[in-house]
Amino acid sequence: MERQAVNSSISNSEQLPTHRRIFLRIFLTVLIGMGVAMGIVRGFTEALGVNAQGLLWLGHVLEAQEGLKRLLVEDEGDLVMVYGSSLIAAGFGPREFDQHIADSGGQSSSWNFGFCCLNPLFQELIARRIVDDFKASDRRLKLLLIEFNPFQTTKTRRNRAVAVEETFISLLASREEIVDRVLDDPASGLRIAEIRYLRDGVSAEAITTFFLSRPFTQPRADLDPGLEEDEAVEERFDEIRDLRRQMFKEEFPEFAECNWCYDRKGGGVLPSERSEELTALLSEYFSLKQSDYQMAIDRLHRIRTADIEELYFDEDLVAAFIEMVKVLAQVSDNIEVIMLPKNDDWIMNPPEALQRLNTVITRIENETGVTVRNFQKIDAVTNDMFSDTTHLNGLVGREAFTLFLAEEYGHLFRD
Repeated sequence: MERQAVNSSISNSEQLPTHRRIFLRIFLTVLIGMGVAMGIVRGFTEALGVNAQGLLWLGHVLEAQEGLKRLLVEDEGDLVMVYGSSLIAAGFGPREFDQHIADSGGQSSSWNFGFCCLNPLFQELIARRIVDDFKASDRRLKLLLIEFNPFQTTKTRRNRAVAVEETFISLLASREEIVDRVLDDPASGLRIAEIRYLRDGVSAEAITTFFLSRPFTQPRADLDPGLEEDEAVEERFDEIRDLRRQMFKEEFPEFAECNWCYDRKGGGVLPSERSEELTALLSEYFSLKQSDYQMAIDRLHRIRTADIEELYFDEDLVAAFIEMVKVLAQVSDNIEVIMLPKNDDWIMNPPEALQRLNTVITRIENETGVTVRNFQKIDAVTNDMFSDTTHLNGLVGREAFTLFLAEEYGHLFRD
């Protein structure tokens, strides 16, 4: 019987018309060729460390997502989450916040989910995964503070991310969301599905960005602030920058092992954990970093990459931010949108930009029903507490703003 079946199959194959056999051979050749090419590319990128974990600054996001699953099981306290950009990542100390709440007679358990280098389009997808995990564990947040960073929502910011947009979506979206994307926009959806399931989350554009932008170019090198940096200051700044990295690595080797550290609740080190030598070194480092030359360069970089002063907002990013607030509101008892302190010695918005900002703030409040608390100018934080034109430094700036938030929201934890 088997011999008859084989003979029958051979006979059927031989009976295929010639043009069909040619077509079948070409199809199989192309398919095998594509598979081999894909394997070579994946092997090459993996060998060089170009993967979803290390590519495009997503390592801290992926680690935080794993950390969230763990904390929802292990942490039974009144949960506090701050969520937003690198500004809140640098400006909020979760363990410091908990200590301040404890000092005032309350109890909280805080976590920092601030991530650099994203925009609301990607943050909304991360927010959906956060809500999935909270619902799956039947947990809620006692307090959620969502940071609204105006220059994270500009057209310039969006344009800077267009090349890797589909890569980020492929890595952060759920399977159902990718299917919806295929149905709504087949061309884009199929590309995203291909990146997710055939390229392990690494698109051609992402590889290009990695090789052309990260190792071989200095993004600020062509900026001319019209100032000359004092050579002695420049030399000392370069020297102390390397010393800081070396000393920090020696005192906190565990930080080298993680992008988002669970044991530190997504935050930095406490002042009491640093040696006096490292504290003194950091004080000098941040002082030098605030030289006119360094700040002028940083300001030009923010203008070029994020339109930080004119603030021409991108409609899709504003809509994504609003949707993100609505999504996260599902799992929080108390929620507010906050704006972090602004270094107005260097970042000055013209009246037209402030009007555009006020319009967006009003829209966020109207469409979400959530108050936007504008902390851009508060007495607790001064301009010398920044590490650059936008981020609070980890020496005194983070501590001052964290204490301010603990005093602002401490009543929620003393009832």
